[in-house]
Amino acid sequence: METDADRTTLWRELRGWPRSVQVGVAVAAGAVFASAFVIEPFYSHDLPDESAWAEGDLPDHLPVGTVEAPSEEPGAPEGVGPYDGEPLWTTAVEEETDQVAHVDQGLLRLSDGRFTLERDGAEVWSHEWEGYGPAIGVAGDVVVFSERVDDFADEDYEWPGRQDTVALDLDTGDEVWRDREASFVTVFADAVLMTECTGEQQGRIGDCTLHSRDPADLSLQWSTPTYASARSLDGGDWTGEPVPDRLLFESFPNGHEDRTVTVYEDGDALVTVETDAGADLAGDTLVLYDDYDENPADDCTATLTGYRFGDAEPDWEVEAATRKNSTLSSCGGLPATGSGDGLLPLTLDGVPSVLDAATGEAVWEAPGEGQAIAVGPDALVVAAWEDGAGNLVAYDTVSGEERWRASTNFGSGGRATILGDTLWLYGDASMWGWSTYEVYAYDLASGEGAALPGSSAYFAPGAIVMRSGGYDDPVLTAWPTRIW
Repeated sequence: METDADRTTLWRELRGWPRSVQVGVAVAAGAVFASAFVIEPFYSHDLPDESAWAEGDLPDHLPVGTVEAPSEEPGAPEGVGPYDGEPLWTTAVEEETDQVAHVDQGLLRLSDGRFTLERDGAEVWSHEWEGYGPAIGVAGDVVVFSERVDDFADEDYEWPGRQDTVALDLDTGDEVWRDREASFVTVFADAVLMTECTGEQQGRIGDCTLHSRDPADLSLQWSTPTYASARSLDGGDWTGEPVPDRLLFESFPNGHEDRTVTVYEDGDALVTVETDAGADLAGDTLVLYDDYDENPADDCTATLTGYRFGDAEPDWEVEAATRKNSTLSSCGGLPATGSGDGLLPLTLDGVPSVLDAATGEAVWEAPGEGQAIAVGPDALVVAAWEDGAGNLVAYDTVSGEERWRASTNFGSGGRATILGDTLWLYGDASMWGWSTYEVYAYDLASGEGAALPGSSAYFAPGAIVMRSGGYDDPVLTAWPTRIW
């Protein structure tokens, strides 16, 4: 039986879902718009966040990540056909970057600068917005919009700026409440996270205060003092994602030159670490990872460090192998960096392994070679370093035997996760985004594979939304996250 956790886990773990590279200036511009408020790149190197800089405090340079040259469309893997199940819904849209959500009140349409509710084919209400990168979220009977009041480039800008946050009644479009005090806002289905700041960056707790508020009426759920510029690393899904039990936040106590990551639970700080690395959660452990290896000549590796909640010092550190791109010119990232059960798939000392994040020790090792990409109930999935027939293997971690072998397309930027009995592989989008099979699902028990038609667009709880059709007649189709 599908649980609430099943319906939301995919979004939480796959926040890095790839955007297909579109063709033409208009499509490229649309992709930039879409990335502003919904989908993050599935693999990118962190850039300094300008909103966290004090006025006039600019970095000397920005790091530039490796750009992989486009390759020919690979097509579906051998033995993997189109998924023949029924979609959850199918809706035509006007622009490729438009998004929709089906709610009790009707059909929500989100486009560039405009948000509407339709019922029985007619528009009921609309909301216009301006600016760049608004935070948007459906939360029960309201939808919350948050956009900056002032811009970083404005002459009269005062750090850290303010957000204009408004909640609209989903049924009527009427304003329910408005707030203009918070500097950073993240919207979830059951909480609006708001950081209010004094404007100081003095390296002390209390330069900002984090509030968790009820989206229905803005009433306070909890609050806690934080360092400066504290904002959530758990991006909310605009179609209605519940707030995680544990929240990952980053802050900049003294400006952009130093960064801390903190894990909160009901307002209590469980662990705080000063770091520039990526961050994720695995059970009761904060996992910091650096998977940016700019020199593939001496093999590709990533460093992971584990901090148990309550510990100020790291409990373990390991080095895991990552894969090179198809031209051997750059290194890819880690296929998975966090998990709810505290187990991580990593290739350690050349051996695909299951690592226990509580101890930093490998608790199971595969008898074959390759890159460990996903771990699930009694299973470790390994992708061979080279493409080809039978390059995807699932091992039974109880018996130690090979469970099945299949074929897949899994590139250096590929990502993987297991939900129930379904293994999802995604990433390395092709140049043509309208009819490629970029998202693959495998039955964890048998290895049977299926490809979702189209290109990945965005997520809704319990659904993967794919885009198909041409530039002039795009169609969005939602598929269930569990198909076996």
